[in-house]
Amino acid sequence: MIIAPIALAASIGVVGIVEEDEPFFPANGEESLVQAVDNSFAPEDVTIEAGTTLVWLNRGRNDHNIIPEDRDPTWLFEDVDFTPGDEVSFVFQRPGTYRYYCSIHGNLTFGMPGVVVVTEPT
Repeated sequence: MIIAPIALAASIGVVGIVEEDEPFFPANGEESLVQAVDNSFAPEDVTIEAGTTLVWLNRGRNDHNIIPEDRDPTWLFEDVDFTPGDEVSFVFQRPGTYRYYCSIHGNLTFGMPGVVVVTEPT
């Protein structure tokens, strides 16, 4: 399942509000992988360039979900549940820090937190 941005100006946001003049980078065809294993994301912290698709693959024995920390409309990532063997992906198009967690197995500080740091392309 690919979760795509709904609109160019509000495709995905950083923690806080994204201004329209902040840089936006289209999908670049690159992918990076985070595995959801039993009670953790591996890696827990990942750094990617803007425009990269991040794929979460459930390699565990349990269902997982991805809940964004920032619920403002700039990160239009819906809560996603995925079962063992499933994957979900999202194109990060704006630089920033994106925190998320699996609410089935924890919260932002305990259990299954994750962080995506998105940098400007080099």
